Amino acid sequence: MQNNRSIPQAFFKLSTQVVHFLGLPLFFLLFLLVYKPEGIIKFLSEGNVYMEFNVTILTTILLLVLVGTRLAFYFLRNKLNLTPFFYAGWCVGEIFLFACFGAMYMTLITIGQTVQYSYFYALPRSLIDFFGILILPYLLIEMGTMIYAHSREAEEPAGDDNLIRFKDSSQKLKLAVAASSLLYVEANENYVNIVYLDGSSVKKYQLRSSMKRLEDMLPKQGIQRCQRAFFVNPSHVTVLRKDASGFVFADLDTPGCPPIPVSKTYYDSLAALL
Repeated sequence: MQNNRSIPQAFFKLSTQVVHFLGLPLFFLLFLLVYKPEGIIKFLSEGNVYMEFNVTILTTILLLVLVGTRLAFYFLRNKLNLTPFFYAGWCVGEIFLFACFGAMYMTLITIGQTVQYSYFYALPRSLIDFFGILILPYLLIEMGTMIYAHSREAEEPAGDDNLIRFKDSSQKLKLAVAASSLLYVEANENYVNIVYLDGSSVKKYQLRSSMKRLEDMLPKQGIQRCQRAFFVNPSHVTVLRKDASGFVFADLDTPGCPPIPVSKTYYDSLAALL
């Protein structure tokens, strides 16, 4: 989904998720082993084990948490309200989840020791310490992703503003069609079928994308949604008619095109454009 408040599509790529669940644990591990901040090291040194062992276990916990949350983010990306505020909350939630598991580990490892942590002591300590360590790599990754997204946008040819540029789920340009040539777009499971005129011939292109990804782009080019699974170009609609069963269909001016279903939700807005 793209709107004025949405984050760039580069944030949704699988490679971006891999950078998170590999880069963040690596930074966490190296930061603690190299810089050894006194307060955090003292907190992690309790228990009858070496500090390095605790750091390794916590790094593994962070890796597992991020693998889970980042894969969930990737697979749910089309169903979430992906605003910058939501994304920031998702990142903070990852640190909070890691702190919860980290505090649980530190509580268990100190059972029976001279200094024994309660969970409600370990949790706020974990939140403060882990957030302080991870905020920098998070910011670096998000800034890098934003720079990458803007550089990709800058590389795209300016072209004709009347062209509709269809991109796949990885934001690669797959098809550019003049708005006046587009006939309709139809949902087809994990794909959309784009039907358009190439001269006098009707062509169909199957794109791996979703209707949700198109719902903000197409109306800007005058292409209207007419049913949950269809967008139609009003300039090619000759008539809206009702069949014997009471269902409404849009007939197009191009031979060979099937009638396009129109739902009650979108009937008035489409009729107003004819």
